[in-house]
Amino acid sequence: MEEKDENKIIEEQDLFNFVFYPERISSDKKNIIECDNTLNEALDFYKQLKINSNRERSDSLKKMIAKKIPAYTSANVISLYPLKAPVIQKRNQNRLAAGSIDLSPKMTTKTFVDNEKEYLIKVLSSEEKTKIFVFSTNDEVVNNFDIMIEPQNLKYHLDDNSEPLQLDQVIEVEKIQLSFSK
Repeated sequence: MEEKDENKIIEEQDLFNFVFYPERISSDKKNIIECDNTLNEALDFYKQLKINSNRERSDSLKKMIAKKIPAYTSANVISLYPLKAPVIQKRNQNRLAAGSIDLSPKMTTKTFVDNEKEYLIKVLSSEEKTKIFVFSTNDEVVNNFDIMIEPQNLKYHLDDNSEPLQLDQVIEVEKIQLSFSK
């Protein structure tokens, strides 16, 4: 019986290794691949793949990819989600003599955090306005960032987090994204 010489059979994995990991392939297989012109098309494919995998992607391309893949997040965009259900501060239950509604304003608070718990955002809503406070859990000043409020897709730019974002309207916030300029 004739025994097959395993070193003379070239498989797809060998072509991949020839381009990406040449140290993993035997010298016999290297010689066969280098001399066999019928493998040039497959080798060109893997060479282009290697070139493209090493190239830096533009920010616009990264953002387009991030929109298509929910699990992918860009390094300079941080998503924050509600920590717990909003707390509504109830009005004083004491009734005034005339039976009118208590004069103290109704206040709602909602807390948002990111997965790594590096940022905390407090949203305080009264009957007429909303204040959004941005905090770093590392006790750092957060500089030059945009805040995106969802589901309304409202976007605001802040130079830093020393003052809250103040809006002259009440908004319902489900998710917040922070994006940082490079």
